[in-house]
Amino acid sequence: MAMLTRKLGPALAAGCTGVIKPANNTPLSAFALLTLAKKAGVPDGVLNAVAGNTPEISDAIMASHEVRKISFTGSTGRWENAGA
Repeated sequence: MAMLTRKLGPALAAGCTGVIKPANNTPLSAFALLTLAKKAGVPDGVLNAVAGNTPEISDAIMASHEVRKISFTGSTGRWENAGA
């Protein structure tokens, strides 16, 4: 949770929206954060989460022209060819 909030905080403070893709074995902490954000008054659509097939989701994120920045934690294997 600390890494997640450390990365999201500056983006949200700058007026950006965020999409969280939590690890498959720990998705509930990310969804709990979304629940807390909503209770704190964060508007719908500002903070979002997706869970599921990591390669499929990461491929869609990388292919999107709407995604301008990506920050990730974990193995670099999935992202080695980013931008190639």
